[in-house]
Amino acid sequence: MANKNVNPNAKKALEEMKLEIANEIGVETNNKYGTNNTSYENGQLGGRVGGLMSKRLVEMGQQALLKQYNSKK
Repeated sequence: MANKNVNPNAKKALEEMKLEIANEIGVETNNKYGTNNTSYENGQLGGRVGGLMSKRLVEMGQQALLKQYNSKK
């Protein structure tokens, strides 16, 4: 499976979602390279953010499918 964005705005939207989730869980986002953290700490934070992003994207997909299904009734 190719790692291509279907919509050119998708990359920006995903980046915004990542920052929003990071802020929600208290991750410092103004330190772009994590120079104050160890690589282990950065990996732990990145895993949490990525997991929450995946969960939200699945929820969004489910809602879209339900909306589409309900509109056909």
